[in-house]
Amino acid sequence: MKSATGRLIPQPWPWSGRARVLVEHADEARGLALASALRGAGYAVAVCPGPESPEPCPLAGHEGCAIAHDADAVFFSLGLGSPATRDILQALKASFPVTPILVEATVDETAEWQDLLRGCDLVPPFVTPDQIVTLVGEALASRVGA
Repeated sequence: MKSATGRLIPQPWPWSGRARVLVEHADEARGLALASALRGAGYAVAVCPGPESPEPCPLAGHEGCAIAHDADAVFFSLGLGSPATRDILQALKASFPVTPILVEATVDETAEWQDLLRGCDLVPPFVTPDQIVTLVGEALASRVGA
């Protein structure tokens, strides 16, 4: 939801009783395709396209993000090429240390950002929606069993 000034206002999840997955994806069509597959598998899903210039992501600021706060898992596919997206991933990790964060990263990104990616579940680029459903399910199951 956006305010009268156009600023993003984080809202709580309207769904209950289902695992909630936040899909952070800059490509709207791909993010929606992933969300559709996850919804089809029974998950509640919210899609975030990442930071919009010039507005910073509320997660990386003092405001926080209600959607990220209540997510049971996060699929992060904003890339690691910009400081803003790396800040978002760092904020997710710091704010929600027990929430599974699945990060779509290339081999080069994985090598360059090892410390940032530590503790995340790495996902190769261009996984299919069905693969994401499986990976999210595995990540959630591993946290329950931990």
